[in-house]
Amino acid sequence: MNNTMRVMILVPALPLQINDIKGGVHSAVANLLRGFNGMNIVVRVLSFNKEISKSQQVQFSANTDIVYCPEGRLPLHSMNYLLNCAPQVKKQISLFKPDLVHYEASDAFLFTKLFGLGGVPYLLTIHGIAMAEGKVNKNFRYKMSSYFNGLVEKIMFPKNIIHLSQYSVRMYGRLKIDKYAIIPNAVSEGYFELPVKKATENKLLYVGGIDRNKNIPFLLKALAEMISRKHFFTLDIVGGFKDPVFEAEVMNYIAQNDLAPYLRFHGWVPQSEVMKIVSDADILVVSSLQESLPMVIAECMSAGKAVIGATVGGIPEMITRDKTGYLTNTDSLETLVNALEELYNAPEKVKSFSLQAKTDATERYHCRNVAASTLKFYKELLENKHN
Repeated sequence: MNNTMRVMILVPALPLQINDIKGGVHSAVANLLRGFNGMNIVVRVLSFNKEISKSQQVQFSANTDIVYCPEGRLPLHSMNYLLNCAPQVKKQISLFKPDLVHYEASDAFLFTKLFGLGGVPYLLTIHGIAMAEGKVNKNFRYKMSSYFNGLVEKIMFPKNIIHLSQYSVRMYGRLKIDKYAIIPNAVSEGYFELPVKKATENKLLYVGGIDRNKNIPFLLKALAEMISRKHFFTLDIVGGFKDPVFEAEVMNYIAQNDLAPYLRFHGWVPQSEVMKIVSDADILVVSSLQESLPMVIAECMSAGKAVIGATVGGIPEMITRDKTGYLTNTDSLETLVNALEELYNAPEKVKSFSLQAKTDATERYHCRNVAASTLKFYKELLENKHN
């Protein structure tokens, strides 16, 4: 094996302009690439995009380039992945000659490995857990889509895995895995550079797509209760609605409870703008019904923010109760109200949580540390191959 490792990373629909990334898997990939900068590795990212008709290549950093390929024009992603993308994977492997292929998405995206990898060892990072998402999703279409993706994932599940959390390990415990590591998503250096606020202003923050799984009505009900007690929190909301019916329900609740003066909707904004909003906030609230290991918690902890998170998925692994934040039960509004009560006009407690959150996050989520752990796992997989 050459001293310089060659790795191909596959991810669907990476934005053509990296600054347009809205978060989630794409942020995790971009941050991992930044962590790899200067390390003994050469990376090619292969992304499949609906909006392009021919391939294009850009240089991301000194040791990383990105090849954008057309996904195809069939109405279903799964059919495009199988019939159009798999041959392109085969072509890029022939050109780049990677030692290892790293999938940053599973489900139907794994169709791209059929007929294309040519014996190159590969691994998968599990970002979302489709079956778990299907159980909590009330929309029939999305529920069936989640179950389908979960079934495909189980059938085509790789033998080498990066889990983001112990929760993910438990969820996939029955499947045969040759080798795995637990490595969380990487956070860019910019969040760590944000200073901990000297004074707090009872500013809450929500970041993410606004859908039923993210459970923003639970947060709004708690906010309404706090306002009724004359505890005047404000809430910044970063992200957009995906379902117009759900949007109407949320807006009606806001109007009926006179919450508009305490809310600020920012919509989808570039990561640079997200950082400014995060910097101004005091407390992040994540009230989701299902999560694996939310990027937004890692980012806000890295920025030195106290966090209130639901006891679902991998969230309890991220928050140290009474040291970096609080955990709440989405079946009990009182648990969130009590957490907000504890932090209202409590600058010393908020600052203490914020400082500890930044300390914990530096070790766990800094892109250089995550990249080093990922590179170490790559080496272990290749050493096993040659033994």
